[in-house]
Amino acid sequence: MIDIHVHFFPPAIFRAIWRYFEQGSHGLWPILYRVHTKKHVEMLRSFGVERFTSLLYAHKAGLADSLNAFVREWSAKEAALLPFGTIYCGDGNVAGKARTLFEDWNFYGIKLHPFVSHENLDDERMFDAYEVMEALDRVVVCHPGSAPVYDQTDGPRRLRRILERFPRLKVVVAHCGAFEYGDYTALAHEYEGVYFDTAMNCVHTHVFRDNCPGPSFFLQFQDRILFGTDFPNLPYDYMNQVDALKALELGEEIERKIFSENARRLLGLEPAGGGGQ
Repeated sequence: MIDIHVHFFPPAIFRAIWRYFEQGSHGLWPILYRVHTKKHVEMLRSFGVERFTSLLYAHKAGLADSLNAFVREWSAKEAALLPFGTIYCGDGNVAGKARTLFEDWNFYGIKLHPFVSHENLDDERMFDAYEVMEALDRVVVCHPGSAPVYDQTDGPRRLRRILERFPRLKVVVAHCGAFEYGDYTALAHEYEGVYFDTAMNCVHTHVFRDNCPGPSFFLQFQDRILFGTDFPNLPYDYMNQVDALKALELGEEIERKIFSENARRLLGLEPAGGGGQ
């Protein structure tokens, strides 16, 4: 399996994130997997994960550079890690930072979480970075949907504004766009670079209700849906996500696409056992 939605933070940042998740006033959930660095990698391997991303995000200025450097260090010694960085508009020089990530460090993409960074996806300060990414065929994984607890539901409109300007930009909409499923489906019909990841979808849990777009969605976008979990920030067993997708009874061919082949094609990965990045 290739997991396109795995977070990979330095230990201190992970501990801060877990504290935030477990404070009841935020309406989130207890973290089952409190792992980082080496243990994080070993646990994913035990689940049968062949490759995984290093999704991260910055909540304030001056943090993104150190997070990106942490990922660069780990990707150099851990072949399973697919390096993704992040860009924080408030740091400035977004085009230069994008070129460092993609031309110098060979990262696959970036993660953006507007509800954490408080920088909207269509913030014009990001446009120079999007231009670089479109030209270099890199991937934006973003969380524009309102799930699980956010009030803002204008993500589809903001993403549309970006795609109108950068129509060849490759974008993975986290959590299948929950809860604005239909709006992101419309975008995917118009722009072939719109993909979805499955993180926390169709898993029956009280912390993420009404979170499955249904079998027809998976059939319709079978070539643009990528397996993702949100590991390690989960309140349930990792394999619950695998079982939930298999319970849709999509068939072996479509499951193979979702669990690995679509990610290989999107990221330009060699077939299993092929070696190389």
